[in-house]
Amino acid sequence: MAPTIHYEETQYFRQAWLWALLVGSGIPAALLGIGAVVADAEASTNAPLWAAVVLVVVFGPLILFSRSNLQIEVHDDVLLLRLWPFHLRARRVPLGEIDSITAMEISPMGDFGGLGVRIEPTFYRWGIRFDGPVGYIVEGNRAIRITRTDGRELVVTSTDPHTLVRTVERVGESGR
Repeated sequence: MAPTIHYEETQYFRQAWLWALLVGSGIPAALLGIGAVVADAEASTNAPLWAAVVLVVVFGPLILFSRSNLQIEVHDDVLLLRLWPFHLRARRVPLGEIDSITAMEISPMGDFGGLGVRIEPTFYRWGIRFDGPVGYIVEGNRAIRITRTDGRELVVTSTDPHTLVRTVERVGESGR
C-alpha cells in the first residue's frame, strides 16, 4: 500500500539576483575560454568543438541548477525533505521526534548566509561557531522551525508555512 501524502510542496531557486549573479559571471568566463581557444588554435585544431566544450563546462551546471528543487512531503509518520539533485535520498524527520513546530519569518542572507542547506552561525566573543539550526533555505523568507526531542533544530522555507505546521501537528497527533 502506498503511503498517504498529507502535504507536498516543491520550491525552486528563482531569485532574480541569484540568476543575474550566476549568468553574469558565466558570460565573461565563457568569453575568456572561447577567446583562449580561438587565440591558441592551430590550423589542425577543431576550434568550434573546443568552444562548444567551454560553453558546456561553463553553462552546463547552470542548466542542472535551474532544475534543482526542494521537495517537502508529510506522510503518515515522517516529514521528508529532499534537495534534488544534491540529496540522493530524502532526509527523514520522524513526526514522533518533533517536539515543536512553528511558522516564522527568516532572512536567508542575514540568518543563514545564503541559500541551500545551511547552518546558522552563532557569533561569540572569540569568533563564529556553526552550532545553530540546520536550514533548508530555497525560496522566500517564510519558514518553519522544528525543534526535535533531542534538542536539534531545523529551519525549512515554505511557500505556505502555516498549512505545513497545521498538517504536521494534525498528522503527528493522529499517529500518537
